[in-house]
Amino acid sequence: MLDPHSGVPRHRQLAAELRGRITSGEWLPGGLLPPEARLSHEYGVGRGTVRRAVAELRREGLIDAAPGRGTQVREEVDREPVRVQRGSKVTARMPSPEERASLDIPEGVPVLVVAIGGRSRVFSAERTVLTFA
Repeated sequence: MLDPHSGVPRHRQLAAELRGRITSGEWLPGGLLPPEARLSHEYGVGRGTVRRAVAELRREGLIDAAPGRGTQVREEVDREPVRVQRGSKVTARMPSPEERASLDIPEGVPVLVVAIGGRSRVFSAERTVLTFA
C-alpha cells in the first residue's frame, strides 16, 4: 500500500505497485488494467494520481493506452537478430518522433543506434537482438 509519510510522491509509489502487479504476472500481457476509478478507489488516491502513475508505466513501455480501448499490458514481441560488425559502436537512446513513426515504435521503447565508420543504423530495442561477428 501507499505510504503518505515516505517522502516518495504518491504517483511514483502507485506506479511501483502497478509495475509489481505486471511483473509478478498478476496482470498478463494483453490484459486490461482496471479502470482509473477502480484503481483510485483501491489505492485511496485521486484519478490524477492514477493518470500520472499510468503515464509513467506507459513511458517505460510496460503498457499501452488508447481511448475507448483501455489500458493494456504490452505483449512480448518477436525479436529479430541483427548481425553487428566488430568495431561497431552501439548506443541506446529514445527515438525522435520521426523514428518512432517510421519504425512503428510505441512510447517508452528506446532505439539502438549501431555505428561503424561514418554510417549508422537505428533499430527498435524492443524488436532487436544484436549478435556480434
